[in-house]
Amino acid sequence: MSFSERVKRIKKEKGITNDALSAASGIPLGTLGKLLSGFTEEPKLSTAISIAEALGCSLEYLAVGKEEQPELSEIEKLRLEKYRALDAHGMRVCDFILNEEYLRSATVSRNVLADNTDSLFHAKVGEKKAKMIKIPFFADRVSAGSGVHLESNDATEISVVENEKTKRADFALRVSGDSMEPRYHDGDILLVENTPSIEVGELGIFICDGEGYFKELGNGCLISLNKKYEPIPLSQFESFSCRGTVIGTLRQRG
Repeated sequence: MSFSERVKRIKKEKGITNDALSAASGIPLGTLGKLLSGFTEEPKLSTAISIAEALGCSLEYLAVGKEEQPELSEIEKLRLEKYRALDAHGMRVCDFILNEEYLRSATVSRNVLADNTDSLFHAKVGEKKAKMIKIPFFADRVSAGSGVHLESNDATEISVVENEKTKRADFALRVSGDSMEPRYHDGDILLVENTPSIEVGELGIFICDGEGYFKELGNGCLISLNKKYEPIPLSQFESFSCRGTVIGTLRQRG
C-alpha cells in the first residue's frame, strides 16, 4: 500500500473529505488532489507531516505502514470490556456520543469553527462561533443500494450549524452503499426535508415495501447516480411512498 492509499484509507475510515483535509492541513486542494491521485508519488516531508497531523495518525504509518499500538491502561481495558458487553443498540448510542465528543474536542483544540453550508465543521480562525441548532438523526442507514429497513423511532438529536439548508431540514440520515456516487458516498449524512412527493429528477428518500431508499426519482423508477446500477422499477413494489427531499449533506471532519 502506497502513501496516497494509506491517506485515502484513513480519510474513508474517519469520513474526512478532501476539502476538510486541505483546510486542516493547510495544503492546497490542487496539491492534495495530485498526491491522492498518485501523480505526486513522494510528497515533501513538511507536506507528509501536515497530513499526518490533520488525520491524527503517525508519520511512520503514512510513510511505511507501521503503526505503533499503544498499550491500553486498566481503565481503557475496563471500558472496552463494558463496550463489548453491549447489544447493537447500545453500541450505536456509544458510537454516536463518542464521535460527537471527539469532533467537539478536536474542533476546540484546533480553534476550528463551524459555518459552512454543506459541512458540519469548516476551518475558520478568529471568527465568532456560528449558531447551532438541533435536528433528529436516524441511526439506521438509508440505502444507496438495495434498500434497508428504517426504524422511525430510533432517532437522536445532533447539533448542526444554522444555515439555509439546516433550517429547512426536518431530519438527517446516513447513507449506506455506493450507488449514488460520485456525488454521495457511503457514510455521508443527508439533510432531508419532509415532503409527501417530489418531482421527477429530484433526489429523495423513499419507502418501498417497508425498505428505505435514497435515489433520484425517474419516470416509474428509482435511479442511481452510479451508472453501474440499473434503475429500479416501481412496479416491483406493492407499496411506495416519499419520505422527503434530500436538500444537502453534512460532512464531518475528525
